Amino acid sequence: MDLLGCVLELLAPTRCAGCDLPGETLCSACRDALPLIEREGACPRCGAPYGYLVCTECWQSEPAFSATVCVGSLVPPLARCVALYKDSGERRLGPVLGGLLAEAAATWSGWPDAVVPVPASTASLKRRGFDHTRLVAAEVARAFGVSVLEALTVQGARDQRVLGRVERARNVAHVFAVAAGVRVPSRILLVDDVVTTAATVDSASGALLAAGADEVRVGAVARAW
Repeated sequence: MDLLGCVLELLAPTRCAGCDLPGETLCSACRDALPLIEREGACPRCGAPYGYLVCTECWQSEPAFSATVCVGSLVPPLARCVALYKDSGERRLGPVLGGLLAEAAATWSGWPDAVVPVPASTASLKRRGFDHTRLVAAEVARAFGVSVLEALTVQGARDQRVLGRVERARNVAHVFAVAAGVRVPSRILLVDDVVTTAATVDSASGALLAAGADEVRVGAVARAW
């Protein structure tokens, strides 16, 4: 355990993000109770549960990304894990959630040239004090043996959680850009924490394709639907 981990353990001993019992960040019982999304039945494009044959989430759209894998649905105990991580600053959950995503996307190991996190807005960074998606992406990249490439910048986006479907798409339509001097590789795994309407990852994927990527796939911890 590193110094930061030791300090966190002294100040706030580890408790399960699912059930709040002491001892583990995510206990085996809560891990077994996670509402996992089975890839065999999910939409291969947007990751929506039960959308493999006919997806009512993305059938009227042509997203810039080619495929999506999500760990599970945004319901307890996964929803509580995400909320504690993002909104309560429980950074010890970053590697745990990243590890779950790496497991869910294991068949993609060896495919990406780099893992790119969806960047947090300036307001989110100030509010949380850390880039929550970056920590998840780092764990996925470690598992896949590739680098994290902080390729994207974001400007002007509002908090998506307070917006409806149409507003979400408008909010992030042109807010992402590839940072100056960044060379975008061919195959990119774009990582986000939650996919709801897919507007954010669609916009981010479009920016990466415009900068030279040949294909972008999406990995997310949770899928809201």
